[in-house]
Amino acid sequence: MHPIERLRYVARAGWGAPDVLAAEAAWALADLADREAPAVLPACRRLLDRHPGCGPMWWVAARILTAGDPVTEGERCAEALECDGTDELFDEALPAGARIVRRGGVSDAASADIVVVTVDALGPGGMVVDADILGLLEAARVVEVPIWVEAGVGRILPPRLWEALATKLASATGIHTGVMVELTGVERVVGPTGAQPPRVALAGTDCPEPPELLARW
Repeated sequence: MHPIERLRYVARAGWGAPDVLAAEAAWALADLADREAPAVLPACRRLLDRHPGCGPMWWVAARILTAGDPVTEGERCAEALECDGTDELFDEALPAGARIVRRGGVSDAASADIVVVTVDALGPGGMVVDADILGLLEAARVVEVPIWVEAGVGRILPPRLWEALATKLASATGIHTGVMVELTGVERVVGPTGAQPPRVALAGTDCPEPPELLARW
């Protein structure tokens, strides 16, 4: 299949796990960079128009656009997403015997030691989550149960790229985008390097900020 067709498939996907969508995009962008390098930037922008709240998609686009060898970088991004060990690190970081909750309401949050939230993207001052966990988040804050965030490969973005995501997400209509919420109550962020306080996790992002993705398009 031609990479443009693969990218159209990803762009049109109504919903998909962020890591799966971004890995497929990374493979296709690497192929496109090898065949038709000038088409990579418009392809990245098209993907982000369709999936504005997908942190790994921004991460893939940013890394490929700033790479000296975009083909190799696209392949490296895809492999990192497909081999993400965040789930295992999360299990290791949990206190022994801790009761965790990922879904539910006030009673579920009140009976938990930790409320766990998986994010689509995380940046300074906010995170993108599925709308169906908003009730659980609010409940955790009300009953003051610690919130731990699971943020796998590519989901933590630097300030300027986060602002670009927020702008794009705010203007998105008619597509699955996720919902942006504050980081209130978040005590730990677990990513590919382990469990850290939010400010440490945000400071350790490995995502560049290419100007091509910071301006409106």
